[in-house]
Amino acid sequence: MQKRRLAILIALLAALFLAAGGLAAPSAADEPEPALTKQVAGPGSEVLDGRSQLPNPAEMGVRSRTAMIPVTFSKAADGSWQWQDSLLVDSGSEMSFMVLSPDAANWELALQTPAGQAMQLGQGIDQAGVVQRTGQIGLEQQSFSGDIYTFAQPERGAWQLTVRTAVAPSTTDAPSGYLLLSNESPYQIYAHLSSYNLWTGHQIGLVAYAYDAAQDSGASAPAAAANIIRRAQMRLIAPNGRTQRLIMFDDGRHGDGAANDGIFGTLMTPRQAGQYTAQVTMRGQTPDGTPLLRTTEHIFPVVAQTITLNESTATASPDGLNRLNINLDATTTAEVDQVQLYAELWGTDSAGQMIPVTWVGGLVAPTADGVPVSVDGRWLSLANASAPFELRNVRLQDVTTHIPLTTLDSVSVNIPESVSKGVAETTVTEITEEMLMGERPTAVTANQPAPNAPGGVLMLVHGYCSGGTWPTGDFTGDVTFQDYNQNRTHDQFANLIRTYGNQFPSFGIVAHSQGGAASLHLYTYYWSGLDYSSGSRLIQSVGTPYQGTALAGNLALLGDLFGAGCGTNWDLTYDGAALWLSGIPSWARSRVYYHTTSFKDVWWRYDYCNIATDLFLSDPDDGVVEKWSGQLSGGNNLGHKTGWCHTSGMRDPAQTQDHSRNANMNTYANR
Repeated sequence: MQKRRLAILIALLAALFLAAGGLAAPSAADEPEPALTKQVAGPGSEVLDGRSQLPNPAEMGVRSRTAMIPVTFSKAADGSWQWQDSLLVDSGSEMSFMVLSPDAANWELALQTPAGQAMQLGQGIDQAGVVQRTGQIGLEQQSFSGDIYTFAQPERGAWQLTVRTAVAPSTTDAPSGYLLLSNESPYQIYAHLSSYNLWTGHQIGLVAYAYDAAQDSGASAPAAAANIIRRAQMRLIAPNGRTQRLIMFDDGRHGDGAANDGIFGTLMTPRQAGQYTAQVTMRGQTPDGTPLLRTTEHIFPVVAQTITLNESTATASPDGLNRLNINLDATTTAEVDQVQLYAELWGTDSAGQMIPVTWVGGLVAPTADGVPVSVDGRWLSLANASAPFELRNVRLQDVTTHIPLTTLDSVSVNIPESVSKGVAETTVTEITEEMLMGERPTAVTANQPAPNAPGGVLMLVHGYCSGGTWPTGDFTGDVTFQDYNQNRTHDQFANLIRTYGNQFPSFGIVAHSQGGAASLHLYTYYWSGLDYSSGSRLIQSVGTPYQGTALAGNLALLGDLFGAGCGTNWDLTYDGAALWLSGIPSWARSRVYYHTTSFKDVWWRYDYCNIATDLFLSDPDDGVVEKWSGQLSGGNNLGHKTGWCHTSGMRDPAQTQDHSRNANMNTYANR
């Protein structure tokens, strides 16, 4: 069951991220070559803009105008299997529902309107006022198909739907399918995690509420609408497949804010590390008394908190390379190979006020002496800072999930006067690459190029769970990275690109979908052939969900039904993407040139890239990535173009097949 669940998001997110062809990339099973990590840093001025702070989970929630209703059969008196429930329609403008199940061909659907009109639905059955289509979530061999029934002017109220089948379900404990219900109503729901302390043995909360989309100001989190939701619950699926149902409360005691404010919450304490799937179901009524049903779907990982920072004064010591080494006292409960670091160094200015000197980050390996923090001493001179010094907002994050493992508000740092005085007497007027990334290795050490290796190349990189997508005839001096039909974290993906690129002295990247985020991750944290390339644009991307996609969570539940797929990917959710972005510096973002696309909008028809995924996404979108979530703050936005969708098989052509854009990217690409 667990394999089936993890299998699914392949398709879901496969619609998500297609692409590439050419020379084979190393398998993740291969022994990776040792990676040389960068000593990431930035100026103190960036501390004040808050870009590197951890995101607020209340602002990373999922909006939903849909309901994924589980279909769980029970045996009827005549020996058949039957399921019956109400489809609650609270808008008279349009209603659609999609049937999603591998056994849907065996289902008989009988529908009764609130006024009592009965109708049969299915392939080849025409009903007045009903448009029947087939939609797909995913593509080609990684797709989920389902019939979609659309009612132009539905009667508001409870529509009774009965599903019968002569085929016995494989289990009566888990859903045999889902009905995806959507209607054009201003009343939607918003759900989010209460914190990112997603640790085993630690209390975790999930919060949800209704809001009026017509009154939404566009803020990160909409304002809650009171007196809409009457009942709420969450269905939680643990990594071992165990299902638990939890009531959500509006009593002020379940992470839900004040009592009776329309915001519902539930608390849980996971004991097992791994990936969790949750579905929130909310029932209520609109202000005019029409019944309402909405759901949201989520995935989130839970990790073991293996390291804790201790409040103990640290001492900085010079290493002779313009750097100061600081060890932070820490306690570990298990072996920790590597963590993701963030810390701000604050000092004192000439007026005696504390000022941010620099922030430092990167991937570090804890030792018996503590957690190493490396600071380039030239930042002290540039900021004209002196003692006392302290590190603030220190955090260590899990490398795979970016979940914060431990934080420390502040810790005093003792920098010997002889060191700080010597630094102060050094004149620094500009920020150098070495201050931002650490000392650059030699090209041979960094890349280990093969004997007689060719010159610099343009690497074409695909996306999540993808096949080939780039038309290689549009590019010159190119090679194609291949890790087809796989599910990788950004860090795993980045290291596969790095290892493949080691056979070339240098490379630039043109990437599709997740490949763009993985390439940015590579440039931020590791030395690679990217750092030895030349040209106008280091990394170019099309259709990359830098801020995540709703599909990563909304479609996770289908993994209970279909037996093929790549699995869920936390880095592609809104939450996971926000945590990842909190560690990406401005200097790395500035080397990314990105494009977004969406469907062509015409007045005489309903427009979309993918009619199925359109139910989850806010317009405009490319069938996988919403325009807003494809933006990279600090990157170079090369524009939004309509008439192009995320992959082939959608209403408009695949965005990677835009030969004009490809020619432009080829011309300006680094190599």
